[in-house]
Amino acid sequence: MRAARPGPVARLHLALRGGVAPRLPIGEALHPVALAAAAVLVVNDWVLKPWPAAPRWLTGKLSDVAGLVFAPVALTAAIGLALWTAGRLGARVGDPWLTRRRLAIAIALTGAVFTVIKLSPEAAARFGTAWARIVPNAQVVPDPLDLVALPALAVAWWIGARERAWIDAGRAAQAARTS
Repeated sequence: MRAARPGPVARLHLALRGGVAPRLPIGEALHPVALAAAAVLVVNDWVLKPWPAAPRWLTGKLSDVAGLVFAPVALTAAIGLALWTAGRLGARVGDPWLTRRRLAIAIALTGAVFTVIKLSPEAAARFGTAWARIVPNAQVVPDPLDLVALPALAVAWWIGARERAWIDAGRAAQAARTS
């Protein structure tokens, strides 16, 4: 019996990450859903929010959801790339490829920071000042109602789980070739 052919999103993810055995440990940030979330963040913050006719409630929620999807996988990819680079430079480091533990910590950290920012005006002001250095005129508004976006973190978990499946498949294929 033949294995099922991956769907279009899985095929695109495989192409973006450089195949089953990619060279860099950043596949989760290259998942099409993660890239779409990053694109939504950029378009929303640089095009829609400055547009006077854009409804503030909509642009705010778009940023919240897209940020909660993209931030954890961007964080895990950045950590993986740093570990990979340190290993290439001769440092003794752990596995640079995505782990369930790293993913869970990144998701928990993202959720915690988001919650603090949305519940604390002082935290929102500090984060907003830092974010405005990246996105000019950015504003971060504390609003407890924005916590309804927290389930978007489940999408980040799903992206990470898909990446873990690719990593496991790549390792299994490599083990089969060397045995």
